[in-house]
Amino acid sequence: MHIAPSFPNLSVLLIDASAHYRRIVRTMLYQAQLNRIFEAHDLTQAASTFIQKQPNIVILDWDLPDGGSIKCLAAIRSFKTSPFTKAPVLVMMERPDRRSVLQAARLGAHEIITKPISPNNLWLHLSGIINMPRRYKEVDGKITLVPRAISNAIF
Repeated sequence: MHIAPSFPNLSVLLIDASAHYRRIVRTMLYQAQLNRIFEAHDLTQAASTFIQKQPNIVILDWDLPDGGSIKCLAAIRSFKTSPFTKAPVLVMMERPDRRSVLQAARLGAHEIITKPISPNNLWLHLSGIINMPRRYKEVDGKITLVPRAISNAIF
């Protein structure tokens, strides 16, 4: 048994169409003392919750219906639609393929994790988001992340 890390005073927006999977991830987040968890099951609910609650971290299921995850991530990173363009986004993928991973990274995902998720793997990715923040750059009115290799080489 592993001891959960502690990430107090942070809020998370968990976006997944499956209520069952949201419950599983929420339990893992509670174990890491992330108690301010907001949930959304689709793009519309995610957008309003994101603006109203201003979460510190977004956990986004890549398999939302009707391309919702792509639209959601693009909206978060757009200056036109989001006042919080630098919110860290952890993307969960059930079937990660090269095209999907590259697309998520290009759209501004901080971390990509494969479902099913273990608590230790989730905590490891959250720790990376919190303790090793990525640098950003602006490209065509959108925020993008500087790749880790370049980001680490600069400093």
